[in-house]
Amino acid sequence: MAAGQTVRESFSVTEDSPVVFVTEPSPHFLCPVCRKLYQEPVIINGCGHTICKQCASTIEKCPIDHKVFVREQMIVNRFVVDHIEDLLIYCKHGLLKQGDTHVQDPSGCQEKIHLGTRVQHEENCQFKIVHCSNPSCEAKCRKCEMVEHKKVCVYNKCSHGNKGCEFQGREEDTQLHETTCGYRALQPIGVSSALEQKTVQLETSNRELVKQVSSLNMRLGQLEEVNTSLQGQLTECNKALKELNQKYETVVSSIEQVVTMRNRRSYGSPGGQGEGRPRSTSSSIRQTYQSSIRHSLSGSPPGSRMDKWNMPFQFKCIGTLRGHQDVVWCMASKDRKLYSAGKDRSVKIWDLDNLQRGCIKTIQGHADTVQCMCIGGDNLYTGGHDNTIYCWSLEDYSLVKSVTGAHDNVICTMAIAGAYLFTASFSLQEAHDNIICTMAIAGVYLFTASFSLIKIWEAKTMTWKHTIPGLHHWVRALALNPDKDKLFSGSHNTIDIWSVTEPFSLRGKVDHQFGSIYSLAVTSKYIIAGTYNRNIHVYSVKTYEYINALKGHIGVINSLCVSPCEGFCFSASSDSSIKIWNLENMLPIQTLQRHEGSVNTLVVHRDFLFSGSEDKEIKVFMYFQMQMGFAVNT
Repeated sequence: MAAGQTVRESFSVTEDSPVVFVTEPSPHFLCPVCRKLYQEPVIINGCGHTICKQCASTIEKCPIDHKVFVREQMIVNRFVVDHIEDLLIYCKHGLLKQGDTHVQDPSGCQEKIHLGTRVQHEENCQFKIVHCSNPSCEAKCRKCEMVEHKKVCVYNKCSHGNKGCEFQGREEDTQLHETTCGYRALQPIGVSSALEQKTVQLETSNRELVKQVSSLNMRLGQLEEVNTSLQGQLTECNKALKELNQKYETVVSSIEQVVTMRNRRSYGSPGGQGEGRPRSTSSSIRQTYQSSIRHSLSGSPPGSRMDKWNMPFQFKCIGTLRGHQDVVWCMASKDRKLYSAGKDRSVKIWDLDNLQRGCIKTIQGHADTVQCMCIGGDNLYTGGHDNTIYCWSLEDYSLVKSVTGAHDNVICTMAIAGAYLFTASFSLQEAHDNIICTMAIAGVYLFTASFSLIKIWEAKTMTWKHTIPGLHHWVRALALNPDKDKLFSGSHNTIDIWSVTEPFSLRGKVDHQFGSIYSLAVTSKYIIAGTYNRNIHVYSVKTYEYINALKGHIGVINSLCVSPCEGFCFSASSDSSIKIWNLENMLPIQTLQRHEGSVNTLVVHRDFLFSGSEDKEIKVFMYFQMQMGFAVNT
């Protein structure tokens, strides 16, 4: 241990923390002032030499080059500190003192530890000398020997000592005593008083709560009075609003008369030749107006059809169809009839030749909300929350066929193209492991979409045919192209294009970063996608390249449809509005705000737009060709 003695002489130690190095450290780690191992080594700013921080406080010049230095500018020498902390020493609990030095104790700790970690090791060392945990015992022993000591220590207390038992003895005797201790059934000393104190605290808290409840009741009475007052004001406001609406209708009627008289002058030919119109009276104007509506809706106007809409134009709300008792979720039209359904479980039929008649037929069969519908051939298909798909005849509105138990959850949407039926739901019975969001039928095949996949079934037998896996998140929207030979599916950040016939191969893909798609429309030029992020995104149907974003809504885009000439797009949103977009310049034309709830579904029928909403109503908007500088209010 000569090496250890040499080092010990050059390193300050105490009786409680002796240091014996495994290998004598380099002389470079000795301070040039005290000639001992560096203690908190610092660098002299001017010359760069290292000395102990304590030594630096006793001198004014560097001991090596004798240059004057400033103590406040010295910094810690981390390089020397790290090397000293990495030096190996013996644990102090494995050393014995012999004279003025320490030697290794064969019966003690044999660990070789780094100087920088000695405190942590020696504090937890199993060879550390500790006192017996029994307060009355003054014995000391190594930590690893404490278990054996406790067995023979006569000061082990009974576990019921907190109840008053004073028994002490060896561990075995104490355990035997505890089985018969007379204090076992008693409460610990001080517990009763603690319970009483807790009871007092709870009673105080209860009184405070009673005061707060009384205060809240008083405030509630005041709020009820304010509410009554506000209801009265609201009634007055509604009354004033009704009067304003009546005035508004009067003004609109006057404008219509002016427009009619102006058109009559412009359409009349010189010298009384041509087809002149009768002199304007209130009755003749109304009859002419209603006649134009019937001709446009029925598809047999006296002149040409308005499949090609010309700018400038506006859509004006000309009426409201009321009859549903709850939210309107879906609509479809064919020939001269409009079909609508919703949360009131019924399907209502409206005569487009005479909308003033109101609902001409109501058919019922669903046990819950009707979520979606579509028309194929001579049949109307409806699906809803009762997990059932109904097929109705359009000739006599009789039930042709129903598929009960088609889904374990809600059928959300439905669309048809030729012989293809598309519906959406939350789960076909044993068809998916997750919610079925949309479905469609095409010829003999039924397509259902769910989380990350689309499944194809034989529509007649409902047997599984094929699965398209690996799609991005939920598939919420399906649409067909005008040629009816491609199926477009919208999911999170992706639009996929599929063949509608075997082998149902992927024919294209549009990747984007706009989130989940809630609605789709496809024209001969564009793929139009309505998203959860409140925007409408347009892509080329041929190259799939991104073209533009139609921004303006502040809610989810629930429904999209395009005009017969494909020049204009209609969008419905949960923000209660409908917007009309010019697809030629990608700019908004008009915003229709007549609903008082989310607009869920749209149908374009010739020169008319129908919208179904959460407010239980169907609004009817009509196309109006405008003269330059002359607008029609909506």
